Parts: sequence; structure tokens; C-alpha cells
Amino acid sequence: MSSEAVPASEIEGVSAGSPTPIGRRLDEARPAPPPLPPPPASVPTPGRSLRRGDTPPTGTPAVNVASGTAVRGHPRLARLYVSRVNPWSVMKVGFMLSVALAVVIVTAVAIIWWALDYSGVFITLARTVDEILGAGTTTFDLEALVAFERVLGASIVIAAMEIVLVSVLAGLFAILYNLTVGMTGGVEVTFSDSV
Repeated sequence: MSSEAVPASEIEGVSAGSPTPIGRRLDEARPAPPPLPPPPASVPTPGRSLRRGDTPPTGTPAVNVASGTAVRGHPRLARLYVSRVNPWSVMKVGFMLSVALAVVIVTAVAIIWWALDYSGVFITLARTVDEILGAGTTTFDLEALVAFERVLGASIVIAAMEIVLVSVLAGLFAILYNLTVGMTGGVEVTFSDSV
């Protein structure tokens, strides 16, 4: 089988004016193909600076040939709107941030308790309460109430509730944000290419 073109008059059963199976006639002129885009500007290889007369590619800063430093103009700014946030990803981020906050809460409570215990605040308060209420008339024990294990346990329970609440509320706020974007247009964010 040769790759030479066969004239339409030699094909059996096909006349020059009849349409082909794809709807075009054999005697029609084909449209000219669109012009090719210009070749891209030469990009220097890494470690090689531009020579005099080289043009940098589009979007790259101009280079001072004498010093080899980049000459920057004004930074480009792009204003974009956050039109949708994924509630699951917001919930995961909220969970991780709330875990970090829970660690901070428990650590801060432990440090504050140790500082108050070291300075003798709990003993002084217990003596004051005993003097006011009377040592033998009441079974109120301030030192047992503010024991380290009890205070630390309460702070861990509060931190666990904080983790659950922040995670759930973050996901809920993401869903509410997605519902209100149609009315408000979303949050505007401006990006810049300057560092």
C-alpha cells in the first residue's frame, strides 16, 4: 500500500462533487491552518546570566546585565475571593489547633498551681478559712479541694470539652460560610508576588 494521494476521479463510485463520509467534498479547498505562535523567548540555563540582547521570558523580572541582579518593578497583586471552603478540612485544622490549645491550657494550669503552692498561697488561704469558720466547727478542707490531682483532672476535662467544641464549631462555621457566600460574595484575599 503506497502513501501517495489518489485523485478523486480514480476512486470507484465517488464523484468529485459528492460528499465524503465525514461531510466534506473532495473538490473543496481545505481551510488554512491557524498561524503558529511565536517561539518562546530564550530561557537561560541555571547558573548562566542573560547576555546583552537576550530577552527574559514573560513574567520574569528584568535583569541588570552589568551587575546580574534582578530589577523589580511594582509587585503584581491578585484579588481573589474564597467562594467555598471544605468543611472536613476546616474541621481537621480546627481539631489540630484545639489540641494545641488544650496542651497549653493543661500546662498553664499546672505551672500556675505549682507557683501558687510554692509561694504558700494555699496554706495561707486554708488558715484564713479556718480562722473565719472555726477549725472544729466545719469539715471544709481547702487543701483537699485544691489538690494537684483534682485541679489537673478538672483542667484535662475542660481541655477535652474544648477540643470537641472547637472541632464541631469549626465544621459548622465552614458549612454556614458556604451557605452565605451567595449573598456576601465571599472573603476577599489579595495575593502578591513580592517577598
